[in-house]
Amino acid sequence: MILIGRYLSPFVRRVAATLIYQNIEFEHRAIRAGGAEQDIVRQSNPLGRVPAFILDDDEVLSDSAVILDHIDDMVGEERALMPRSGWERTHAMNLLSIATGAAEKTVAHYMEFNRPEDKQDSDTANKAGRQAKDGFEYLNAMVKGEWMLGEKLSQLDISLAAYLEFFRISSPEMAKSTHCPALDGIVARSMALPCFIQTDPRS
Repeated sequence: MILIGRYLSPFVRRVAATLIYQNIEFEHRAIRAGGAEQDIVRQSNPLGRVPAFILDDDEVLSDSAVILDHIDDMVGEERALMPRSGWERTHAMNLLSIATGAAEKTVAHYMEFNRPEDKQDSDTANKAGRQAKDGFEYLNAMVKGEWMLGEKLSQLDISLAAYLEFFRISSPEMAKSTHCPALDGIVARSMALPCFIQTDPRS
């Protein structure tokens, strides 16, 4: 199996961290979803986005949420990182959707300030940053224990760790103003895991 995309993308990183955590072997191709390399990505994902995950039968999964759900199916219910049915799944998926929405806003904030200065829209960037901040602070209030859902690591923790680490890297000033002590603890514990050490985008 092949994972396409750089670990700087929090969506690629959460997939890679999950694969490593679950001891699933894969090949990583650190291709950037922009500039000249986007045409390479389009060969696997018609949208030209990352991550793209090529299965052993050459089927391509082209969204991180779909990839993660497939990984849970691969490892079975006992090892799955999200509840597989019922209200527990609905609740967890709802929190994960808020986390992913906040992450998408961190990317929007980052991308706006990486445009040429004369084309930047500070109002758009600041609105996106505020949405990310509000989303993460909401989730901080929902932490139930050592991990997001209690005492067992879940996909919420892996995804939030990838998302918040990207927030810190890409928008340090906005991240500093975001008060999330419970999530900070989750990120610190996550970053000590081999699956995050091996996917550090700065290494």
